Amino acid sequence: MVLAASFLIRLALFPLKGYPVDTNDFLAWFNYATTNGIRTFYTSIWKSNGFVDYPPFNVYLFWFFGSIANVASKVGISAVDIVKLAPNIFDLGTGVLIYAFVRKQASFKLAIVTTALYIFNPAVIFDSAVWGQYDAIYTFFLVLSLMLALRSKPNLSAVAFAIGILTKPQGIALAPLIAYLIYKKNGLKQMLLSVVAFAVTVFVVIVPFNWGGSPIYFLTKIYFEAYKGYAYTSINAFNLWGLITGMWVPDGYLNIVGWALFGAFAVFTLYLLNKRFKTSSEFMAVYAAFMLLFAFFMLPTRIHERYLFPAMSMMALMVPFVKKARAIYAVLTVTFFINVAYVLNRLNAAYPYAPNLTGDPVVLTVSAINLLMLIYASVVMWDNRTWLEIEPPPPLQPVERGEPT
Repeated sequence: MVLAASFLIRLALFPLKGYPVDTNDFLAWFNYATTNGIRTFYTSIWKSNGFVDYPPFNVYLFWFFGSIANVASKVGISAVDIVKLAPNIFDLGTGVLIYAFVRKQASFKLAIVTTALYIFNPAVIFDSAVWGQYDAIYTFFLVLSLMLALRSKPNLSAVAFAIGILTKPQGIALAPLIAYLIYKKNGLKQMLLSVVAFAVTVFVVIVPFNWGGSPIYFLTKIYFEAYKGYAYTSINAFNLWGLITGMWVPDGYLNIVGWALFGAFAVFTLYLLNKRFKTSSEFMAVYAAFMLLFAFFMLPTRIHERYLFPAMSMMALMVPFVKKARAIYAVLTVTFFINVAYVLNRLNAAYPYAPNLTGDPVVLTVSAINLLMLIYASVVMWDNRTWLEIEPPPPLQPVERGEPT
């Protein structure tokens, strides 16, 4: 019932306008995948100097949902609604994963409440149901990969992580954590086997495509050409660079500075996780996932406004168990919502031109709050009392006689 209610709210928001540039891109990719098939999707677009910056797993989604859109159009359903349908289905799937994680630790009611906090989150709904972005899809696979790693299912975790990376490259932020968890729980030999499982998954996904060369060339062109096309400090993200340099400023050497900051933060995060692994491994690992994803939004250059999205799911998992996580989740819900809603409004107001929000008081204020929250969240992670005084959740509810197990 909770999932159905969330879906109906999202469905009611589908008619609201996203950003025409993004919507038209998705519609074109849907049409191309269904008309020409998967094999020549990239090479034909490249030959015609067309634009595509989405990795290979998305093409399967474009073909599948594009086929649905073709059928739906015959009964008067807009293809734009089908474009928005895909991320919202995965959003609800992430809600199911959140429910499963919390239910193993706590009561049914607490698991339902936690799930609702995520699937009714206004920022999450806005990104998927109004803007129609696809951040929910790779987020689902990142959460799934983390949970499988925590359950000592390393190969399946590697497979899920590979699909996440093949959906959106931003998932790379969790690579050091997933590798660490697999190594810590299963040893070096299994971690190497998981690397093989990752590589095999990548190969299986890309093998139907015409590579236009070697598989290395194929993947490099998809990922790095897109990355080089956004060589600016902040792509409308209200983060460190939105605060310091402003938007759409050529990043130059600051690109190296941003990655160095993120690398140092990742080392700091994994150090604390390793230090407390024996006492708080599961909760600390989820919190570490949140921190890596949050830092990935805040510290590197070339970050878009939507890249905070996956961090919200990880922090939702912490809400029932860590008191201080509740304030972090609440504040980031507000700042993330302002970021995506304000940017979309300004984009549409200036369309077909792109507004430059450098120096905008809303940008500066929200960016400063986000930076303070990153510092506060780091202090929470550092404070040993956070992990020694985790609230014991309500006990699991017993199964009543006659109730199916």
